[in-house]
Amino acid sequence: MSESRYSLIFRGDLVPGFTAADVRANLARLFKAGPETVEKLFSGRPLAIKKNLSETQARQMLAALEKAGAQASLKAEGQPEAASATSRVAPGAGAAQEPQPRSAAPSARQGSLSIAPMEGNLVRDSERQRSEEVAVETGHLSLKPQQGNLVEEGEHRRAPATRVSVPDWQLK
Repeated sequence: MSESRYSLIFRGDLVPGFTAADVRANLARLFKAGPETVEKLFSGRPLAIKKNLSETQARQMLAALEKAGAQASLKAEGQPEAASATSRVAPGAGAAQEPQPRSAAPSARQGSLSIAPMEGNLVRDSERQRSEEVAVETGHLSLKPQQGNLVEEGEHRRAPATRVSVPDWQLK
């Protein structure tokens, strides 16, 4: 009986506590790759980083990715996606841990959801709508403490007096 072979799958998920920028830098060092190559790993689609690994090699690579802040999974090769075995290794977990069967719904997998705050931006800079900066004149504003009237005496607008015509009825 031959040993099972595994593929290492990465979708761009981060280990809670790591920022996207840190993980990108760590993966660039780990794979000795440029920023363009590492950016392709964060597409959101499952991507096989390494294929045809023994279980030991796969678990070592998985642990290295976890240490770098990247959350990856293992897929047994030669099996359809729904029937493949996947596993997430917790930091410090031993290699003797058995792969967990993958459920039909991705959100039902243990450890696939996190309430950790999202680090980085959801929208790429190239996808952002650009708008021109607006210059607002603020020279007339002051931060003096509130005392009495907030409007200075010279700032009051006084309407000119209204002329009223009064008839001279010559009453005596």
